[in-house]
Amino acid sequence: MHLAPNDLLQGRYRVQALIAQGGMGAVFRAVDERLGNTVALKQTLMSDPQLRAAFEREARLLAGLHHPALPVVSDHFTEGDGQFLVMQYIPGDDLASMLASRGGPFPLAEVLPWADRLLDALDYLHTQRPPIIHRDLKPQNLKLTPRGEIILLDFGLAKGELGSVGSTGGRSLFGYTPQYAPIEQIQGAGTDPRSDLYSFGATVYQLLTGEAPPDALSRAAALVAGQPDPLRPAHLVRPQIPAALGDLLQVTMAQSAAQRPASAADLRRALQQAAAAPSVPPTMIAAGVAGSAGQPTINMARPGAAPTVQTQGAPAQASGSMKWRIIGAAAALSVGVLVAAVFFLLQLLTGGAVSGQGSSATATPRPTIELISATAGAAPEADAGGSRSNPLPVGKTAQIASWAVLVTGVTRGDEAWNLLYETNSNNDPAPEGQEYLIVHVKARALVGSDAGRDLYPRLTSERLILYAPVAAVTPNQRPEEYAADSEHNIDFPYLVGVGEGKLILHVDDLANSDTKPIFVAIDQGAAITVDPALRAIKPTALGKDLREPAAIGETVTTEDYEVTVREMVRGDEAYQRLLEANSFNKPPKEGTEYLLAFVEVRSIGTKDETVMVSDSNFYSVVGDAADVEATELKYASLVEPEPTMPFYLYPGGQSAGWVAVAIPKDTPSALLVFGPSFSSNELNTRYFAIE
Repeated sequence: MHLAPNDLLQGRYRVQALIAQGGMGAVFRAVDERLGNTVALKQTLMSDPQLRAAFEREARLLAGLHHPALPVVSDHFTEGDGQFLVMQYIPGDDLASMLASRGGPFPLAEVLPWADRLLDALDYLHTQRPPIIHRDLKPQNLKLTPRGEIILLDFGLAKGELGSVGSTGGRSLFGYTPQYAPIEQIQGAGTDPRSDLYSFGATVYQLLTGEAPPDALSRAAALVAGQPDPLRPAHLVRPQIPAALGDLLQVTMAQSAAQRPASAADLRRALQQAAAAPSVPPTMIAAGVAGSAGQPTINMARPGAAPTVQTQGAPAQASGSMKWRIIGAAAALSVGVLVAAVFFLLQLLTGGAVSGQGSSATATPRPTIELISATAGAAPEADAGGSRSNPLPVGKTAQIASWAVLVTGVTRGDEAWNLLYETNSNNDPAPEGQEYLIVHVKARALVGSDAGRDLYPRLTSERLILYAPVAAVTPNQRPEEYAADSEHNIDFPYLVGVGEGKLILHVDDLANSDTKPIFVAIDQGAAITVDPALRAIKPTALGKDLREPAAIGETVTTEDYEVTVREMVRGDEAYQRLLEANSFNKPPKEGTEYLLAFVEVRSIGTKDETVMVSDSNFYSVVGDAADVEATELKYASLVEPEPTMPFYLYPGGQSAGWVAVAIPKDTPSALLVFGPSFSSNELNTRYFAIE
């Protein structure tokens, strides 16, 4: 149902203007002609009867909410093929726009009252029966009233999908924004109130520092690569922030939900203490144990709260792009993300272990899994499965400290796609040149879910690329809650190259950096080793000096990479391509324009490990400036055209994708820079001329 200015709905709501639009609906400013006030009219388009019923339930629930930090939902109705929410209209810019226009962070004295009010609102939502999880808290969804009071909205259209067509009793209709979402939400493993607390922490971090925190997938990728967490404490980014508050935000953005505060109320109390005691770092203690005098106490999160309904959100965009489809590269977000490229289509299904027809993780008899020793968590024999060059053979159990995993079968190609489509018709088909591969495993939990462990199997192939599970709904999803010594059938879906072979599964625990992965062959005889010929490749000087940048088509050789820029597009054409990739890509800031570059990257390292290549490895500088650092324009937060980054490369592996950066407009001396995040910048940084 297409709406235009002056359209009248229900005989009372006169449409005035479009506020935001997505693939499944839009938000409009309208006038209630019966009462004479301005309202926000949110339209969601859906035809599935179950989703319509879910909308009706959520609309009724939202209409019953009353809190000063939440917009009032005054009406809901269905007209044509659209479902509508009528909400309080809050004029003005959101905090993300205000942050951009002011060119720096907000004062601490302004942010703290906002944060306190938001936590009070989250506590109100989370203590409803059933609890309400917002799932998309971010600066774009925060506005100030004319009186300067913060309001939590969801006008920015969610980038996730509308939801699966299975049972809708425990899931929401809307999505999330990757940069502020916790890892469990991105993985589709389910959300609970602690997921909102992560998003709260990421939001407050940006308001206080002026910088968006690294997304959870990039952080997971660093962990997988054995690198330090790229999330810098807020008080190190901006020294004016009390150390106690910086430490508290780190805790709030813990990768494991079990390590975050247990509730918004607990976090609110800790925030008040941290703000009052800036010289004392926050102490995190187990629930029920008193904290030291003067130190903020954070109750440890208690696992188990089941995901429920979500707060009002703008209609989700139906993105055909696979951006964000592969955790695959932390996993390898294959063609869409580590939140963007190779990975996750921003349509990660929100319900966690929700599937259309199959049950999630069903318990099965135990005898099929042979533990390496009677002691749970015992390490395997020295060389058995310890590397890709010597994986466990097909049919053997891969055991780490928290899980024992046996591969029971593989489904790929058309058969895999048919299975996914039958399970949930919202699953997307594989992009050109790729196919689905589903690894079926029987997994025994050696510890319970309260231990905060996260089974995270990835694949390496003959293409020397690391793949992570994609966000597709399978018949047997990973369990959210499980007891020690329980067994489960689980399906892990991947996107791989058509016919790609030599597949090796990495059985790993993403939540435990001390766990070394165990490798098991999926294809008979599969083994991968580092090519000794790579040792003969030496770095060259091409592009190393910004005064002598490499040209398009020239391959630069660094200590660890070979990089070639194949194509560049700038200005209006670049922005048009970005809009075609995602209509919510924002225009460039005044005085700048976008540059799109198609880049090939090959890993030439010689260590038996994978490295991540991300769009965040690229930025621009003005080459003739005396102080290059002062002229850097860091990578823009944009959704690039397909194929995208990031991707994970094993030595010898090569892939390519589009990157987008901002450059000074009409500045001939601007250069594109490649500077890997997890490698020595001095040895790997290279400059490319912009044409």
